[in-house]
Amino acid sequence: MPSKSLIATVVAGLLLFALVFATRPSIGFAQVPEKNSTVKELTVKTSADGTDDPTNPLIPEFRRCDSDQDGVLTEDEYCRRIGFSRQDLHREFVIFDANGDARINLAEFLTVPVGQPEEHRGTITDPVIVLSRARLDELAGSWKRWDHNGDGVISRTEFAAAELASRVPGLEATQFSDWDLDHDGQVSRGEVARILDIAFGVCVPDGTMLRSRTGQVVDWGTFLRLKKDANGIVTRNDYFQALGPSVPNHEEWLRTIDKNNDGRFDFREFSTSGHRTDPVGTFLALDVDLNGQVSRTELAALPEGWRQMARVALRAFDDNADGELSLREYQLMPHSNLVAAWSSANDIDNDGMLSVEEFQFQKGVPLAAITREYFRRLDRDGNRRLTLDEWTFQTNHPEASDLWEICVTFADDTRKMIVIPGYAIVCSPEISPDAKWIAVDGWKSGQNNVAAHIFTVHVDSKEVRDLGIGCIPNWSADGRRIALSRYGRGVFIRDFEGQPVREESIDPQGWAIQFSPDGLKTAYVKRGNLVIHTLKSGDKKFVFAEGQSPYTYIEHNFTWSPDSMRLCFKGHRRNGAIDVGIVAASGQPNLRIRCDGRNVQSDFAWLADGSRLMFPYLPTGGEFVQTYSLDSEGNDDPVRYPRQPEDRHTGGLCWSRDGKTFVFMCKR
Repeated sequence: MPSKSLIATVVAGLLLFALVFATRPSIGFAQVPEKNSTVKELTVKTSADGTDDPTNPLIPEFRRCDSDQDGVLTEDEYCRRIGFSRQDLHREFVIFDANGDARINLAEFLTVPVGQPEEHRGTITDPVIVLSRARLDELAGSWKRWDHNGDGVISRTEFAAAELASRVPGLEATQFSDWDLDHDGQVSRGEVARILDIAFGVCVPDGTMLRSRTGQVVDWGTFLRLKKDANGIVTRNDYFQALGPSVPNHEEWLRTIDKNNDGRFDFREFSTSGHRTDPVGTFLALDVDLNGQVSRTELAALPEGWRQMARVALRAFDDNADGELSLREYQLMPHSNLVAAWSSANDIDNDGMLSVEEFQFQKGVPLAAITREYFRRLDRDGNRRLTLDEWTFQTNHPEASDLWEICVTFADDTRKMIVIPGYAIVCSPEISPDAKWIAVDGWKSGQNNVAAHIFTVHVDSKEVRDLGIGCIPNWSADGRRIALSRYGRGVFIRDFEGQPVREESIDPQGWAIQFSPDGLKTAYVKRGNLVIHTLKSGDKKFVFAEGQSPYTYIEHNFTWSPDSMRLCFKGHRRNGAIDVGIVAASGQPNLRIRCDGRNVQSDFAWLADGSRLMFPYLPTGGEFVQTYSLDSEGNDDPVRYPRQPEDRHTGGLCWSRDGKTFVFMCKR
């Protein structure tokens, strides 16, 4: 099983300039293929597969394992390789059986990177090249129909009639002159092949490959952002200055680039250097459970910038929706293809979203098709805008990075997202008894939470009503009144509707008042204790005998059980312990500690049938606060609730009285 140090070794050096710069230089065209070359001839080849090289030392090993000499290896035969565990070999067999026939042929065997020198390895399937080839095949299929005079090339008139540019997403804005690489007034099939490879990031305009036969990808984005002279040359001093003091071993890095030791280099030299990603090797290092897939949890071992990109993009590249990434899916992801600084895209109009036009990294043809492919995948709702939960980008929108949305999840698993305009921070959702309204508290960016207002939002129309200063709202059983708290002023009950609005102060020293589900009582926090307030009589009684509470502080957003008999809360003890506790609302408290509350955020919900409790929870070592649940009567540990996004913080929560609608807060 790969260790963390192995993973660090695999990714070390691959991050030198990734995601650091945000400029978007363009680059011109240089060499072009011959006009008379066929599509097949101009398909860019990274290498032969190596099976016909008699000096390759891996071929005798293949033949040694092939006990029946039928030219392919079964899994049992493949597992005869010496020096590797059966589990490792099984994982390799699954991953590198590229055609899925449960056999490893010699060409596939030579693509396995483990224990095999790079110079002897064969050509591994590259999903980016597959995209370019597929688009080329589509265009080639219509070539004769577009070539009206049958001369084998497309004239300017034929180009316009065929609307050739519009047939490749990302290249719609290109002109005939962009495709006519040698400027002879005609576009050949070979030029189309080259244009596609440039647009998908297979090669640069002069034909230098960005992708190696072993699956490594040159960090072209870094080279483009280096200072160069008029001839595209980077000097030693400019390179070291770009590295900066935080990157060690400047000379060692330069040696991987400057092969002729003249203190300067161009892109051809740079393309052979250590400035490249190794998606295949990194994938194998991340796959610590050796199941041939990389999970969201395993992605946490990536360096910070890569991890953020990968987590946001996981669903967009998980083509079979199994929750994990295959090697092919992983190879296609942005952080595996640093031909551009993908996270440097800029929200130019600062509307908090990224348009297709803003998701651009070069002008013209270079990377145009792969960029559009990424945008299509990342745009999960298909609205031609990327939000910060779909991708990471640069924005000065005042609320874009901190915006909390109200997520209403219905019984059929459909969702509705609601935002309070102008209020980036929204908390404490409570759904009305008829499930038509949601009450929340919220405050604007830069405001103190003392300035919080209470809002009600209609689930269907999304109508927002501002009820004024207050926080921690809670509905009465009939939906006509709302209980609320105000900093320094205590707890209140007010009408939801009607004029004039009636409001009653319940206790100027109280906090976090909540109606019981039966509508007969309220409960609130006071001096490290809970108070039960009977509405009809006005009687008030502490849950723990006065002065006998084991808690110095009980947090907000506790909850009543559906039968109005118990309360669940988060309490702080004098010795520093923090409990999730359950007490009886009448008689003896019968305190029961349900779990350690240190990782629990205080906003509790009790399922309508009384079986389980739910709350926001950040597991030790976890990256996102998520909703967890536990048996209210049992002794189980908290478990993650599945009906929520995996890659976002989720906060406050509540259930409708009928148990059909679940509401929670979700951070963009």
